[in-house]
Amino acid sequence: MKTGSSLFRLILIVSIALALAGTLQAQKGGGKGTSTGKPSSSPTPGPTTDQPTSMQPLFISGKVLVDGGGTPPEPVVIERVCNGVARRQGYTDGKGAFQFQLDQNVGFQDASESSNLFGSDGQMTTNQNSDALRTKYQGCEIRAVLPGFLSSSVSLRLQGSTWEYDLGTIFLKRKDNVSGTTISMTTLNAPGDAKHAYEKGRKAFDQQKFADAEKELLKAVKIYPGLAAAWSLLGDIHQEQKRLDDAIKDYQQALTADPHFVNPCFGLALVAVQQKRWQDAMQLTDQVLHMNPAAYPTAYFYNAVAAYNSGKLEVAQESAKKFKTLDTDHRHPDVNLLLGQIYIKTGDYPSAAQEMRDYLTIAPNADNAAEVRATLKRLEDASVAKQQ
Repeated sequence: MKTGSSLFRLILIVSIALALAGTLQAQKGGGKGTSTGKPSSSPTPGPTTDQPTSMQPLFISGKVLVDGGGTPPEPVVIERVCNGVARRQGYTDGKGAFQFQLDQNVGFQDASESSNLFGSDGQMTTNQNSDALRTKYQGCEIRAVLPGFLSSSVSLRLQGSTWEYDLGTIFLKRKDNVSGTTISMTTLNAPGDAKHAYEKGRKAFDQQKFADAEKELLKAVKIYPGLAAAWSLLGDIHQEQKRLDDAIKDYQQALTADPHFVNPCFGLALVAVQQKRWQDAMQLTDQVLHMNPAAYPTAYFYNAVAAYNSGKLEVAQESAKKFKTLDTDHRHPDVNLLLGQIYIKTGDYPSAAQEMRDYLTIAPNADNAAEVRATLKRLEDASVAKQQ
């Protein structure tokens, strides 16, 4: 049965482009998810002295160290977990320190960022007094999040009348079965001027000032050619600019400097997908998943796309189903379309139809919704005809 094959080719191209854009945005250092952003440099203000104690905001601070006592070479995400629900609170700074205000929705911040505690009228923006906050967050846990590492956690014990609680140190330990990390330890060995140029480049990248970022990153690798994180970020810039050959060279330099750095390997996989080098894309996504499957779950999706386009439907189905189970927030409903086409290829029309229904449930107003509904109708008709 030939159902929607040309439609799917269009859908697949669009889905790859959208997924690439979303994934790249998430990996740019300031993206939402698993990316790390460069903290700003303004100090975090504390409460004014004329505020009543009962209305003081509560600050949580602490430090993160990797196994062996070293400071993480790049910012690490800090999460608060209450009743099983995790919320990202901010990032560590360059020294591994963090600080955030409880019950303050100011987005990601770290110990060096302004907390925006006061509105334009100078009044505190917190909507609960200190006692209510202590009750609300008593027993919640604070932990660090870094793919490939296990984090210790610290329970909030909000006792007394103080408004600032130091949690001490949270430790990160590398998982035994993970060989790749999303931070490069070569950053620790870089001289200060190379680190400074890298930090400036990363900040410019977060602000999408790619020319400025490229200038600083090139300065960093000129000073210290082994700075894998700078090479990898240069690859991201050149991939964003569609300078794919340059991006490949950058990512390869990063892997030469640090073979355990998973970011440039994923970057190479994305380039292979864009260039439709499906065998390379399969090999590279397999490598990412072997190094650190928690770092880039979308590697399963790209592995499925590459396997499908290579005619390896069983591999494509397995990877797509794995990604679907991981995509609990349904950020990439395109995986349903991919699975649907795989089921069409194998003659499983009821399963294909169900994937189309799932897609329309998740994205009922998608630009291609009418086409998907038409494909679903043909699949349902074919299933009925097959039963007769």
